[in-house]
Amino acid sequence: MSVEVDPDALGASGLALGGAATRFGQALAAFRAELAGFGRPWGSDDIGSLIGAAHDEVSAFAFECFDTALDEIAAAGVDLGDMAARYAEIEATITQGFDGLRRSLGR
Repeated sequence: MSVEVDPDALGASGLALGGAATRFGQALAAFRAELAGFGRPWGSDDIGSLIGAAHDEVSAFAFECFDTALDEIAAAGVDLGDMAARYAEIEATITQGFDGLRRSLGR
């Protein structure tokens, strides 16, 4: 089994994930602002208070999940970029080693 790694493609994928995380973060911030703009339309009576409490709990949990997903996507992008750099460094080191060996053998 052969595995080939393209450091440039890995790096591009890392940048793409970083861009996706940025756009997701912007969309999430816009959604939060829009949701806050509605105020508390359910009122302050007993039923409205129950609806408001449920809304607050559910939206807090949902935004916590969204924030975690955003952090994970951004971290994956950084990790792919780091992986690409390490592969490129290792490849350069191996190439230098073989070039040195070839020179020492007179080829």
